[in-house]
Amino acid sequence: MGTYTKEASIFFVDDEADIRKIVRITLEDKFNCYVKCFDNGSACVEALKNPQRECDLLITDVRMPQMDGVALLQEAKQLRPWLSVLILSAHGNVPLAVKALKSGAFDFIEKPIDTDILFPLVASALQRGLKAGKIAGTPITNSEREILKLIAEGKSNSEMAAYLHRSIRTVERHRYFLMRKLNVSSPAELTKAAIALGLTSPEIL
Repeated sequence: MGTYTKEASIFFVDDEADIRKIVRITLEDKFNCYVKCFDNGSACVEALKNPQRECDLLITDVRMPQMDGVALLQEAKQLRPWLSVLILSAHGNVPLAVKALKSGAFDFIEKPIDTDILFPLVASALQRGLKAGKIAGTPITNSEREILKLIAEGKSNSEMAAYLHRSIRTVERHRYFLMRKLNVSSPAELTKAAIALGLTSPEIL
């Protein structure tokens, strides 16, 4: 399991104060990270709207008043497409949790929370979130973004060249620089980068 610094930030949303306290203490102790708690989804959304507020992982209960976990997930993905989201679900809310997975959640955990299940999922989600956040902060040109989107859609070099009215050599050059900038080595990794940058989503691939 990875070691994280205080630079790693987790947002945790649950309307029960006792659960918020226990989860915050448990995660900060285990992962040496910062956990910001919210008692409702709307407050979390407002925090996510602030680009100065770092968030590498969002964990939310699925059943809450005003804004449920699925609605929060959808709002979060609109604001930060690369963000990993874990959903907490009581036994009777499994269908809602499955809906959350289809909306882009990283995974879901049934309540009562079992740390043997929670810790590996948080470790994996944090690792993905930190990597995706780094990719999202990588400066790429508009032409490179367009090429990356087309790669994620499965277009070949010749198809991209025809669509963009560019030479195949130009497309290949953009592709080469994209792979160097994003530190990836395969089309599959480029597709993941496109998802991290919000150029496409897992649902349409």
